[in-house]
Amino acid sequence: MYKYVNNNILKKIIYILSVILLLFSCGNSNMYQIEGRLSNLSNASLYVVFETSEGNIIDTVSCNEKGQFSIFREQDDNLLVVTIYYDDREKWFEVYPELGKPVQIKGDAQYPELLQIKGGRINNKLSDFKKKAAPLLKELSNNSDINLGSSPQTANIILELRRIAQGFISANPKEEASAILISKYFANLGEIELQTEELLNMLSPELNDYYIVKYLRTQIGKAKTTMEGAKAPDFNVTNIYGQTFTPDSFANKYYILAFTALWCDMCQTEVMMLDNIASKYSKDSLGIMLISLDDSFNKDTREKIYGDSIEWNLVIDSAGQAITLFETYNVSSLPKCFLMDRDGKIILRTTNGIELQQAVDENLKKMTVDN
Repeated sequence: MYKYVNNNILKKIIYILSVILLLFSCGNSNMYQIEGRLSNLSNASLYVVFETSEGNIIDTVSCNEKGQFSIFREQDDNLLVVTIYYDDREKWFEVYPELGKPVQIKGDAQYPELLQIKGGRINNKLSDFKKKAAPLLKELSNNSDINLGSSPQTANIILELRRIAQGFISANPKEEASAILISKYFANLGEIELQTEELLNMLSPELNDYYIVKYLRTQIGKAKTTMEGAKAPDFNVTNIYGQTFTPDSFANKYYILAFTALWCDMCQTEVMMLDNIASKYSKDSLGIMLISLDDSFNKDTREKIYGDSIEWNLVIDSAGQAITLFETYNVSSLPKCFLMDRDGKIILRTTNGIELQQAVDENLKKMTVDN
């Protein structure tokens, strides 16, 4: 009897709470409401980041055994986007909530790009794009190496996604979702392209104050300072031998700034063809400076540098000087090489050693002919 009464009371409590929650979620216009059900989660913990114009607020949420979760947050006029991380923060997706408009999320957690996120104008518009691009997004998710250019197949997928995104942007110039797609597919790899600005100019002036549009325009202005044809930004650094270098140190000759790190396999001098270039051209015609993120000239670094037949002009991150150069030259990924002409103008920025060697050969051959 006691057990029976307790069970009945428990059922009534659950029912009442469910009704209250339903009324609460449907009727409270001063709340952000996100509910979801994710299948194939590796664990039940979600890390929720509320990104606001004043900073980020982090919370944790647990899913039940069916992968269901609920997130409620009071009105915050500064809220921009909610990013939800899961599977030990290795995967994530973004939600653009609106006050009083419940957001519903469902789908396979192993395919974050394909999750159905409905509720609110931005989420619904992005869902429309996902629906058109679903086969490509799934193929990209199945590719273990999703960096642009990592393989011909991946590069082709990205190219096709960009084509679909560009069509969406053209058809929806007044939608914030279009700005989000520009950020995701045309400026998401640390490289602001000329096409990024062209696409932004397609958007309605109504979006000029949208935070993503403002951010991208700021980044474009910064990126133009290191685009091909621009005057190379100034610097003043000291190499591992105590020598000070500025752009004037390379006056009247071509020079390369190679952004690297000793722990980066793709950044090694032989991979970037810098060994071949340094061996082929004298320091009188071509200067090369390596800027490494390594923060100390330790034993391993010394052995690697001194064991090389080439005396490298190496700048490490002592006193933050490498980081400063990374920021000045808008370098957000490794490797990255800049080739400057005798007037100090940038004539090439590249991640490809073969492309770098070809440009050096062409320009120094031209210099020889001109002389």
